[in-house]
Amino acid sequence: MIRRRVLPLIAAAVLTVPALSGCILISTENPEPATPAATTPAPAATGKPSGLPNALPSAAPGRPGGAKPADGATIGDPCDLLTRIEVIALTGRQVSQIDKDGEDETAAARFCQWQLADGQLAVFLSHTTKTEFARQATTGTPVPGLGDDAFVQSGHLYVRTGTLLLDVYARGGEDAANLKVAKQVATKILPKLR
Repeated sequence: MIRRRVLPLIAAAVLTVPALSGCILISTENPEPATPAATTPAPAATGKPSGLPNALPSAAPGRPGGAKPADGATIGDPCDLLTRIEVIALTGRQVSQIDKDGEDETAAARFCQWQLADGQLAVFLSHTTKTEFARQATTGTPVPGLGDDAFVQSGHLYVRTGTLLLDVYARGGEDAANLKVAKQVATKILPKLR
């Protein structure tokens, strides 16, 4: 008799828990939206995207960036530099979410982070000077052939083009594979920054 009373309760629990837990259907397709779909602002306490090391170039001491341009130049939204389709092609991974910084073009630094299946891609933009960048580059490994100057340090690819600093961080594979993705991303973005 106890079984007859318990079975309906178990059946009700099995049907109710998924409904209350907010289950959603996740599509395996990843079409290009007119505008980036899912966005989450960065945590207010640090202003950095979640899951990344202290990487915002202008905010972290010892990072090459943060110089104010003499000409009052502004920084556009890094999320506009790559489409969802381009990110998929460059990384070989589906994009599950796009995190914008929520700043406007007058901010000293900007970022965009693409959450990927098994990884992340983040692009940071800030201003720098040739002298400041060269000073910081001495602590990294030079990367020839990108922008005016480039180096890699702590998994970040730093590229200077004029007074703009591009910092690309790719995660999801081995270090060499991540650097290869970062170089491909920088190569795709650099012409759009001139």
